[in-house]
Amino acid sequence: MTGIYHAQETTTHGATTPSSHETGQFGARPGAGDADNSSTLVNGILHSEIGVTALLTRLKLAITSCRDFAAFLKKRAALEDDQAQGLRKLCKSTHESLKRSDSRQESYAQQLDEMTSLHDRLAEHGIVFAQALLQMYDELTEMANNMERGRKHWKQQGLSSERRAHEAEQAVEKAKARYDSCADEYDRVRSGDRRSGKSFGFKAARTGPQHEEELQRRVNQASSDYEGKVQIAKAHRQELIASLRPQAVRALREMVHECDSGLTVQLQRYAQLNEKLVLNNGLTISPFKNTQSSSLRDIVSLIDNEKDFKSFLTDFSSKLPINTKEPEIKFEQHPSLIPTQQIPLFKNTIHTAPPTTGNDLHPHTGHVSRVSRDLTRPQQEFPGQPQFPDQPQLPAQSQLLAQSQFPAQSQFPPQSQFPVQSQGFGAIVQQPVTFPMQRGQAPIQRPVSQNSMSDLPRQRPVFGVPLDELLAREDSSTPAIVYQCIQAVDLYGLDVEGIYRVSGEKKHLDRLNVVFNNDASCLDFRRPEDFFQDVYSVASILKQFLRELPEPLLTNELYSEFVAASRIDDDITRRDSLHGLINRLPDSNYATLRLLILHLNRVQQHSNMNRMNSGNLAICFGPTLFGTSENPNIADANWQVRAIDTILQNCFSIFHE
Repeated sequence: MTGIYHAQETTTHGATTPSSHETGQFGARPGAGDADNSSTLVNGILHSEIGVTALLTRLKLAITSCRDFAAFLKKRAALEDDQAQGLRKLCKSTHESLKRSDSRQESYAQQLDEMTSLHDRLAEHGIVFAQALLQMYDELTEMANNMERGRKHWKQQGLSSERRAHEAEQAVEKAKARYDSCADEYDRVRSGDRRSGKSFGFKAARTGPQHEEELQRRVNQASSDYEGKVQIAKAHRQELIASLRPQAVRALREMVHECDSGLTVQLQRYAQLNEKLVLNNGLTISPFKNTQSSSLRDIVSLIDNEKDFKSFLTDFSSKLPINTKEPEIKFEQHPSLIPTQQIPLFKNTIHTAPPTTGNDLHPHTGHVSRVSRDLTRPQQEFPGQPQFPDQPQLPAQSQLLAQSQFPAQSQFPPQSQFPVQSQGFGAIVQQPVTFPMQRGQAPIQRPVSQNSMSDLPRQRPVFGVPLDELLAREDSSTPAIVYQCIQAVDLYGLDVEGIYRVSGEKKHLDRLNVVFNNDASCLDFRRPEDFFQDVYSVASILKQFLRELPEPLLTNELYSEFVAASRIDDDITRRDSLHGLINRLPDSNYATLRLLILHLNRVQQHSNMNRMNSGNLAICFGPTLFGTSENPNIADANWQVRAIDTILQNCFSIFHE
């Protein structure tokens, strides 16, 4: 053993010169016999009485290593899964943000969407990697648990057999000590040495032959007991060395090997999974050139800023003013300061500026109404105002026929004969109203009503007409009045406080009502002078049109189902239920509602300026869209408002812009 330890120490310190013990005992250099020496030493330790204890300690270390690496895998899997799930949520939110109207579109949106799809694939790789790590964690944990159960079993079996053998050997030693003591005493008595043969007690001392006989009997008993204990110890030792110890050593060694091998396999698998993750991510970000996939760099390089800029501006072509001539800036004296004799007569011309005189002729219908001029504002002129040709001269027969059919017309002089009368501040001047007639008919002139314009005829009525009938007459998918009003509010009313909540002036509403009920084909609400610079009136006329529909926009048939859907507490379920009901609307109702809701969404996006969020808009449009004639239950008002509020908050989920 001295040569073995010396050889091991020499090898450990890296000495190259062999010692005399090495040469004499093994006859070889340490490098050549190192493996044999190590195996011999290991076998000697394993088959010794400390072999089982050493293997149990080694197995415990292997189990602890498995548990530590399993805990590492679990934490790594949690980190990877959190990162992948966070990346997936980020991709989803970015994809949804690209659909908003306030986000840049064109090639930027397309390439950014493709880039988010690429990141979504990266997130998918991370999720797969995390799932594989969790599977490895489960396998390592199960193996560690099995090894722990096996270790407990063999600890009990192996140590108990070692303990039995050790106890048998201790019993032999005790029996031998007792036997030796009896034999020594017998030898002293037989040889006549009585120095240690003193006896105490009240019994009479035994004679020499009796004492010798008694000691011989005790020696024989001790000898028999000693011999029996030796046989038992030999049996236990033989069984331990031949069967129990090798069996425990072999089982523990196999468990240590299995645990170490399993841990090594999982480490190799972990390395492969990392390589696969990095390789997949690399191929996703930068694929091979001969594949159809695009790299991240190629995706970003396809963004064309100049093309996007031109495309964005091209979309404004429909909003380009008809006449791009700059307005003329000139000084105009206030009418109240002009002498009476200098005020010119009114001519048969069209002023498209906001009404600043007593009489104003609408630029598209030719109807003259009674309008009170605000003399505190300077008169404005707008470029590009449409000029209508004078009324054609009719033949004499037609004039006579017109006079015979409308005798009241002769009571009013021609328009050029109405001078402007200076009646002080805010004076009102009346002129006859001229309605456009069909081709070949003479125009009809009626005096302006003193109180309202409700007495004028409705040649092409819009208010109170069924939606399908109106769309069939206009040959369009949405009513022209709805489109005109939405266009005006989008251009001039998004930042106006209280839009759709504040009503317009009644005189403007009456005038617009008359125009739309006769012929609104010449109206263009992109010009503010066409609605008297009063965007509140435009919003009010839109609500009036929707309110006076014979059948509400959301239909009486689906009213109860809409109210039931709005009562649902869960936001997602309520949204989906309302979405399903909207899809069941007739085509004309659906198209008009879609146009209106997308417009109201643009209004609520400016709520910081106009103070009209989705809740306020829902209050304004709830009764308007649901109607009140067929469903008079006032308790449903809150549910109507909740339904419209839900639709506005989820407009892009229900309608795709």
